[in-house]
Amino acid sequence: MHRGMIISRWMNVLLKLSDICRSFNSVPVLRNINVDFHSGEIHSIVGENGAGKTTLVHIISGLLKPDNGEIQVNGRTWSSLGYQTALKMGIVIVRQNLILPGKSTLAEYIFLGREPSLWGVIDYKTIYKKSDEILRRLQLSFSSSTRVEELNLAEKRMLAVARAVYLHPKILILDEATNLFSTTESERFNRLMGILRNEGMCIIHISHKLDEVLRISDRITVLREGALIVSSLTEKLTRDDVISHMVGKEFTQTYYWKPHFSGGDEILTVQGLGKNRRLKNISLSLREGEVLGLAGLVGSGRTTLGRILFGLDKPDEGTILLRGKSVSIDSPRQALNLGIGYTSEDRHSFGVMEDQSMGFNLTVNILKRISQFFYILKRKERAAISNAMECFLLGKYSPDQLVKTLSGGTQQKVAFARCTSNHPDILIVDEPAREVDIEGSKEIFSILNNLAGQKTAVILISSVLGDLINNCDRILIMKSGQIVKELRKTEFNEEMILHYAIDSRISKKEDTSI
Repeated sequence: MHRGMIISRWMNVLLKLSDICRSFNSVPVLRNINVDFHSGEIHSIVGENGAGKTTLVHIISGLLKPDNGEIQVNGRTWSSLGYQTALKMGIVIVRQNLILPGKSTLAEYIFLGREPSLWGVIDYKTIYKKSDEILRRLQLSFSSSTRVEELNLAEKRMLAVARAVYLHPKILILDEATNLFSTTESERFNRLMGILRNEGMCIIHISHKLDEVLRISDRITVLREGALIVSSLTEKLTRDDVISHMVGKEFTQTYYWKPHFSGGDEILTVQGLGKNRRLKNISLSLREGEVLGLAGLVGSGRTTLGRILFGLDKPDEGTILLRGKSVSIDSPRQALNLGIGYTSEDRHSFGVMEDQSMGFNLTVNILKRISQFFYILKRKERAAISNAMECFLLGKYSPDQLVKTLSGGTQQKVAFARCTSNHPDILIVDEPAREVDIEGSKEIFSILNNLAGQKTAVILISSVLGDLINNCDRILIMKSGQIVKELRKTEFNEEMILHYAIDSRISKKEDTSI
C-alpha cells in the first residue's frame, strides 16, 4: 500500500492521552503526557531505561491507573481503563515479561478464555485448525499441538503475538517484542507489522533498536525522565536527533571496541557435544582473555550450548575439558565451583530475584566469602555491595530497593553484576544488552572487555550482529544445532554471518571442529 494512503488514515485518532501523570512512592514517573495515536500507523515510543515507556503503555492497556489526566478511546473519555475494559475497546498488549502456561498446547494458549464450543463442549477441532492458520500467517513453523514449555523465549514471544493477533485488536501494544529476535526474525516480524498496519491497525511499539524503529515507524515519540520531549513523523527525524532527544545532549557516535587479543592459555575445550536434536557434534575451544561470539537464528542451538556449559542442561554425548581435565558439569552450583559464570537470556526466571533487594542479589553468589560461622559479616557485605554498585554504575539506587521496581535495563545490570560477583574464569553471557539502552550497553560491553583484559574467557551469545562484531575475537556461526562456520576478527562481516546463519545449503563437508 502506498505510504500516502497510510498517512491519509491518520485523521482517524483512535487514542488520545491528555495530561497523563503517574508517580511511584512520590517519585514522578510520567509528567503531563499529551499524545495521539492513529489508525493505520506504527507509532514507536523510545527513551532510555526509566524514561517511563512501559508505565505509559501499562496505563493505556489498563494494567495501571494514572494519577490524573484523561484517556480518550474512539471518542469516549475515561479517567482510567481497567484491563478488561481496554480489551473490550480493542487494546491488546504483549508485555515484556511473559508468563505463559507451560503445559498448555499452543492452540490452547492462543484460544485461552475464548474457546469456541458446541453444545457446551469445547470445539478442539476448530481451535487447532484456526491456530494452525494463525501460526502460518505469522510464518511460524510450529504445530499447534506443541507444548508451550518446549519453546524458547523468542518463540514464546512470537506465540504471544499470535494470540494478540487472534484477538483482532484495533490497538496492538508491543513492549520490546523483537528484543529476543535475530536480524532475520526481526525483519520477518516487521513485515508482519507492516501488513497489520496496512489493514488499519494502530501498533504502539517500544524498542531499544533505534535502526529498526527508524526503518518501520510512521511516527516516533521520545520520552525522557517521564516527560514527552518530541512526537514527530519519522521522516522528520534522524537517528542522531532521536538519540539527542533521549539523552538530552548532542549525540557523538561511540563504538565499542576490544583491544587486540594476544592469546592466552586454552581454558575450555568441547569435543563432540550433542543434545537430542538441538545440538549435533559441537567442538570448540576457548582461551583466557578471549571473547568468543555465538551467532545464529532463534533455535540454532546457541542458548542450549550455553545452558549445558553451565550445568542447566545435560548433554547426551561429548566431552568438556577445563584446562585439559575432563569434567562433568551436572548443576549450576558445580559450574560456579569450577569457575564458570552465566547470565541467562531470561533474567526474570534465572538472572535476578525480583522480589529481593538489589543488595541481596549482588551478594547471594558470594555468601561464603562474606560470612563466618554461618553469620553474614555486615562490614564485608556492605563493602561487596558498594564495590558492585560502583563497578556497574548503580550508585544512584539504594541497595535496599526491590529489583522488581527497577527498569528492565537496570535489572539486566544487576543480573550481570550478580553473575560476575564470584570472579569467574569463564563467563557465558546470553543477550547481555537485551532491554538495555545505548549508554547501558556501552557500560556492559566496557565491563566485558575489562574482564577479558583480566584474562576472563567470555562466551558472548547475541542476536545483535554489531555487538558481536565490535566485541569478539572470534565468532562461531550456528545453524540447526551445528557450528557451520568460524570467523576470525579480520573476516567479520554482517553479510557473511547472515549467509551462514540462514543458508540451508552449507556444505556438510565443511570442517566444524574449532
